[in-house]
Amino acid sequence: MPNPADRSPPSEEGCTSTLVRCSSSGAVTAAERLTDDFIVEILSRVPTKSLCRFKCVSKHWLSLTTDRKHCKKLPQTLVGVFYSRPSGDGFKESFVQFTSATPRFGSPICTSLAFLPNHRRAILLDGCNGLLLVLWCPNAQGPECYYVVCNPATEKWVALPDPKQVNKEDVLHLGLSFDPDVSSHFHVFAFLKEKDGCEWDPYWSGVEVYSSETGTWVYKDNCWNGDIMLANHQSASVFLNGYMHLHAFHREPYRCLAVVDTKGETATHFRVPGGIYQGFIQKSQGCLHYANFQRTEGTAVIRFVVYVLKDYGSKEWTLKHSSATSYIFGKNLAYLHPHFEWIMIHPDCNLIFFTVGHGIWCYNMDRRQVELIPGTEYCMGPYLPYVPLYSELPSLHE
Repeated sequence: MPNPADRSPPSEEGCTSTLVRCSSSGAVTAAERLTDDFIVEILSRVPTKSLCRFKCVSKHWLSLTTDRKHCKKLPQTLVGVFYSRPSGDGFKESFVQFTSATPRFGSPICTSLAFLPNHRRAILLDGCNGLLLVLWCPNAQGPECYYVVCNPATEKWVALPDPKQVNKEDVLHLGLSFDPDVSSHFHVFAFLKEKDGCEWDPYWSGVEVYSSETGTWVYKDNCWNGDIMLANHQSASVFLNGYMHLHAFHREPYRCLAVVDTKGETATHFRVPGGIYQGFIQKSQGCLHYANFQRTEGTAVIRFVVYVLKDYGSKEWTLKHSSATSYIFGKNLAYLHPHFEWIMIHPDCNLIFFTVGHGIWCYNMDRRQVELIPGTEYCMGPYLPYVPLYSELPSLHE
C-alpha cells in the first residue's frame, strides 16, 4: 500500500462522508411517502449508530437530520472536528477552524465562534459533550485573557473567573468535563506544574477545579505525592464515569492514566498497554479506547493497535484491532514519527483519525482502508471532535 502522502484525495464516497456513516444502504422507496415530521419522529427513537446509517437513505433524510429545528429531537453524532490553523500574525487571523462531516450540506452549528466578541482572538483548549473550552483575549491591545466555555450549537457562552492559586502560565494542562445525562453543570480542571520542576519533567503539584454550579475554583493538593507526571501539554483528556482521565507516567516508570473526580479529591491511576510512542486515549461507543504502536516480539514488525476497556471496574484492556503500520502508511514508522499526530476516534464507529505531515487522514478499522479528508491541508492541534448539544444550560448566556 502506498504512503498516504502520495495519494490523491478520495471521491465523494470517501472518508469525509464516512465521518457520519457507519455503513452504506440503498434508498427506501416507501420512505418517500412519509411526511418530514413523521420521519423525524421515527429517527428520534433510534440509537445514535442507527441514525448514522439512516442518514444514508437519501439526501433528504440527511438534510432533515442537520436541520436546526429538528436537532433537539434527534440523537446526535459527530458533525465534524474543531482544530487550529497556523498563523504567523498571532491573533490577527482566526485560529479556529472546522472540518464538517457533511460538507455538501454545511454545518448546523456556528463553526467560526462568531458569537464571541473578537472571536478571532480565541484559542482552542479542550472540548467535552458539546461544549468547548477556549482561551479568549478580547482586547488586541491589552494582556487580559479569559477562559471561556461555549456551546457552538446554541451560541451561548460564559467567561470564567481566574483560578485562585496561580497564574495561567503555571497551568500544565486544562481539561473540560461535562455529562448532560448527569448534570447541566460543567467543570474545568487546571492541573498546576511544580514550581521547581523543569519543562521536560512536568510533575504537577495540584489541581484547581472550577464548578459552574458554584461559580468558584477549589484547589486540591497532588493526591499522588509526586509519583505521577502528566505526559505533556497536548495530551488528550477524557471525561468518563464522573472522572477525568489523563495520559501520565509513573515514577517506577510505566505508562498509566491519571484519574481524578470533579472535586479534585478522589484520585487513582491504572496502567495502559505499552507501546513505542505516547499512546492516545478517547471515549468511543461508550468505552475508553487506547491506541498506540507496538513492536512484534522477536521481529522488526511494528503494528498499529487499538485496545478497549470494556469492563471499567476490572481495568483490563482488550485488544480490538491490530494492523502492520506498513500496510497503513507504506513507509517506516521512524520516518513518520516527527510528522504523525493522533486526532480522534469516532464516537460511534470504528474510525480513527490522525495527521501525517499536512492534512487529516482517516483509517477504517473494519475495512482496513485509509483516506485523506479534503480541505485539511494545513492544520494543527488540539483536535476536538464535536457532537452538538442543543439543550439550554443555566450557566451559559448570550
